[in-house]
Amino acid sequence: KMMEEGKLWDECGETSEYSNGNGSLMRIHPVALYAYRLNEDVKTKIEMVEKASAITHAHARSKIACGIYAFILWRLLDGQENAVALGLTDAKEYYKDEPELAHYKRLLSFADLQTVKNTLVDEIKSSGYVVDTFESALWCLLTTESYADCVLKAVNLGKDTDTVGAIAGGLAGALYGYDAIPKKWLDTLIKRDYIEELCSKAYGENK
Repeated sequence: KMMEEGKLWDECGETSEYSNGNGSLMRIHPVALYAYRLNEDVKTKIEMVEKASAITHAHARSKIACGIYAFILWRLLDGQENAVALGLTDAKEYYKDEPELAHYKRLLSFADLQTVKNTLVDEIKSSGYVVDTFESALWCLLTTESYADCVLKAVNLGKDTDTVGAIAGGLAGALYGYDAIPKKWLDTLIKRDYIEELCSKAYGENK
């Protein structure tokens, strides 16, 4: 969809409640990584993440999903114990006055690992709806113990496999590190050298 004349880039996303697909959540990882290393306050960084979502998904529910993802990712990158629970707590506090946060009640309950363990696979919906997608990805992260197992579990849920796998994989990468990615997966990447060079440049320019 082309940008409407007179609109800013971060005002072009759909704002309907029925436009809360998982597209912006799927691509928010690089923006959240970039924001993580900025010497800015949390509000400024979260606003950056939300604006990136709003390019295509401008409804508050989608923007909140990207914000929650960022909070979790940042805690994982800090290497803290119980990083997911801390990230969810950060998000709950930040968005406490936002009515749309109610849609993430079950996701936020995953701060309690017993709740995660009690959530059966049949209760997980790996659909294209942003809330379902995020719950699925986070559930996979919290019910596995390696990068490969997390991603395989996400993909094997079926339905929107590429998106759930991408989101789960982004968080798993932050948790387990680059070396945890199976070598045979890396060796089959098309344009691997280009991708790794691009990542290195992004990292170097954001010091």
